[in-house]
Amino acid sequence: MAQRGWVTTALMILLVLIAGAGAYFYWSLNDELSQMTSAYEETLAGARQGQQALADLQAEQERLRQQLLRAQERLEQRTTSADQLETELNDTRRNLTGARQQIIDLERRIETLKKDLAVAETLASDRGEQLAHSQEQVAELTARRQDLEASLATAREEQTRARAQADELEDTLETARAELDQTRGQVEQRKAALDEVAAERQSVAEQYRQAREQLALQQVRSQNASETIAELEARLQREQSAMNDLQARLQALSNEKQTLVSRLEDGTTVIKLPEKIVFDSGSARIGESGRQTLQLLANALESFPDHTISVQGHSDSRPISRRLQFRYPTNWELSASRAASAVRVLRDTGIAAERMQAVGYADTRPLVEETNDASRRMNRRIEVLLYPDELQVKVDSALNPESADGT
Repeated sequence: MAQRGWVTTALMILLVLIAGAGAYFYWSLNDELSQMTSAYEETLAGARQGQQALADLQAEQERLRQQLLRAQERLEQRTTSADQLETELNDTRRNLTGARQQIIDLERRIETLKKDLAVAETLASDRGEQLAHSQEQVAELTARRQDLEASLATAREEQTRARAQADELEDTLETARAELDQTRGQVEQRKAALDEVAAERQSVAEQYRQAREQLALQQVRSQNASETIAELEARLQREQSAMNDLQARLQALSNEKQTLVSRLEDGTTVIKLPEKIVFDSGSARIGESGRQTLQLLANALESFPDHTISVQGHSDSRPISRRLQFRYPTNWELSASRAASAVRVLRDTGIAAERMQAVGYADTRPLVEETNDASRRMNRRIEVLLYPDELQVKVDSALNPESADGT
């Protein structure tokens, strides 16, 4: 029992010790927990203060950064201002140097002026002596001025008289011009009268020629009874009619004012064919319009059945262009080739080849002096000459007995 009680007591003591130790540990843990809670709250407050301080530091950093930027801008402005000030300072230094040089120059000029002043004072004393002499010269010049004014008045009077004479000469010139115009009118009238006289003379010459032809016809009638006057008159009338018709047709084709069909004193008929109604420019080729022109000529040649036909080519004096020189080296080849081309076309119309001949004259027989394109165009032509037959030769011999005798 005693042992059981001791054990119980020991257990109770152990329990009390355990309970005391547990209470101690509890209170120790509770105290540590309280301390830890306080420390946590202090730490949390410190963290909040740290966050606030951090925010304040960030705001301060931003403010300092802005201040730094403004300071940099001011520094740049001050740097620029410093450069400008330095430039202005250099300019000022240069200006100051120039001003100093100007001062030195002014001092030199002052010294020079002082010397000049001394010389001027010396000269002034001399000029004082010259002044009296100058006054005498002024008096002389005044007298000369009066003389010149008198001479000027006289010259003005002479100028007035000269103007009056010029007006009279102008009136005389106008009268002379009127008389000259009247004289020119009279000259024009006389020229017109001379032209009329020349026309009448030509008409009289034509009448004389016709009278001589009639006389020749009478002489032929007596010399050769086989040739009748009726046949000769009919032939002449037929030839004249063909010539007139061909002249009208050619002028209609060419619009030329010159006579294209004419008859020479020896009875030869000359037919001019301008280049533009027969050939292409610078070529011997005959186009369709040229063939039509030569057909008109062939129709007219039917009235000249016994005449010899000479087709003659003429050119202007300009050299052949380079692109055509391989075919026509000179105007001789071109004019001869044109004449030959015209002969071939006439032969194709039925005219006997033995009646025709082709001749090239180049620019050796111009109609007019070449001064422009129009005059050169007149010289570029084909001429067809119809030489008279034996009957016409007889008429010509009767009309020109001197030629028949060989004198």
